[in-house]
Amino acid sequence: MMGSNILEERMLEDTLSTFRDGNQGGVSPAQGVMLIDGWLQALQGDANMSQLENELNELRTELQAAQPNSQRIRLLMESLADRTQQIAEGPNSEGTWTGGLESLSKILRNFGSKL
Repeated sequence: MMGSNILEERMLEDTLSTFRDGNQGGVSPAQGVMLIDGWLQALQGDANMSQLENELNELRTELQAAQPNSQRIRLLMESLADRTQQIAEGPNSEGTWTGGLESLSKILRNFGSKL
């Protein structure tokens, strides 16, 4: 269940902060990889998040490629935004965690649409 883990909460805060701070100049691929690594660590061991982990690993691979495929990155960002929204609206979401996930979903969708 997302939101029950201090590391997940910290990653949500860090991710929202990075995207908000980078809003003017964008978020670099290196920053994206650092965030993905943090999320992979936070989600480790949560069997319910295996699909999310797979997509994060795919996105990480694209961001590290010599010539990243912007269309593939956009599709992965949209999918991650959809999954984040589903988690935010899920029966186990509550409190400020839900609002943070909804914000993250919007940020991911908006960021992906600019690629």
